[in-house]
Amino acid sequence: MDEYGIKRSMERARHHLAWAEIESQAAQGHLDPKAADEFERDLVRAVGNARTLVGDALETIRARLWE
Repeated sequence: MDEYGIKRSMERARHHLAWAEIESQAAQGHLDPKAADEFERDLVRAVGNARTLVGDALETIRARLWE
C-alpha cells in the first residue's frame, strides 16, 4: 500500500476510534462503579480499559499522521 493509502486508512480508523471514544464515555456514564453487583463492577472496569485502549490507538495514529 502506498503512503496515501496508509494515511487514508489511518484517517478512517481515527474517525471510527473517535466515535468509539464518545460511545464508551457515554456507556461509562450509565454504570455505577460502586454497584453491589459484581457483573456491573466488571463491566465498569472493562469499559474503562476499552477507553484507555481507544485513547492509546488514537494517540498512535495522531503520532503517525504527524510524522
